[in-house]
Amino acid sequence: MNLNLETKIFLGVSLGTLLAVILAGVLLGKGNTVQMIIPENSNSIGPNDAKVTIVEFSDFQCPACKAAQPTVTAVLQKYKDKIRFVYREFPLPSHEFGMVAAQAAEAAGLQNKFWEMHKLLFEKSPDLSKDKLFEYAKSLNLDIDLFTKDFDSESVKASIAKDQYDGNAAGVDATPTFFINGTKFSGVLSLAQFEQEINSRLK
Repeated sequence: MNLNLETKIFLGVSLGTLLAVILAGVLLGKGNTVQMIIPENSNSIGPNDAKVTIVEFSDFQCPACKAAQPTVTAVLQKYKDKIRFVYREFPLPSHEFGMVAAQAAEAAGLQNKFWEMHKLLFEKSPDLSKDKLFEYAKSLNLDIDLFTKDFDSESVKASIAKDQYDGNAAGVDATPTFFINGTKFSGVLSLAQFEQEINSRLK
């Protein structure tokens, strides 16, 4: 098939634009948009009907996840009631204490102190042995008998397994992974990147 000059130019420009978009996505760790279903009992901050929902799949022993927390905190402080932030457990098998730390956070959540434990675990990471987790629980004035029971409960383990299942289904293969209104971003995002993505969706 013979193509005239205008058609060749059009195809060349179109292909160049497509490659630029793909490259930008790779550099930002940006992926496809998925339908993110959030369980009713998820640990979240902000209104359920916010225009922007950020879902983070994370591991308390993950160094990159720890590095991302100051930026996440800054985002939450800046946008407050304008966004909803959801934290979902995704402990990696390679991290010795990732699973028990997730259990500690979920057990604390059953005493309405998930976010306090979340903050403490990232501050103390990677010092997350089981003995240390119970020390942290005591420092938060949790009911230790109840915490002990919930820590090893099937319901807590099932909640974590659900998060892992949903993460795998959504294509999570590293931590942290963020979904902003369903669009996937892998790795640590800068505050400027968060602002760009959030502001474009708040318009």
